[in-house]
Amino acid sequence: MTADERADLHIRGPINSSLNQWDAMATDLSAAWPGIAARIRALNAVHPQGDGADGASFDRRYLAGGGPERFLRDTEDLIKEISGSGPLLRATVTNTLTTEQAIELGLTNLPRQA
Repeated sequence: MTADERADLHIRGPINSSLNQWDAMATDLSAAWPGIAARIRALNAVHPQGDGADGASFDRRYLAGGGPERFLRDTEDLIKEISGSGPLLRATVTNTLTTEQAIELGLTNLPRQA
């Protein structure tokens, strides 16, 4: 692709906009998660399923494999990963665009032999 063909490719703006949206989403998610987790824990603490046979059966299934606490821990880990991905993506994209530009400049500034 020649430099003239590349002149119509303007991806830095859309990428920055998308990464800004990612950062906003991750910030909102991180801020909301403690309240959501607290609400889930509060609902579980009420033990609405009761202590009878049906409640015991429910508890066995609900608490299997770590139950809601495992879900809450796994979700918190995932939210941390999502929040940390924005800066990593931004650095990767910046490095890629910078490398692309350097390659293009290097190819267009090659010495010409007669």
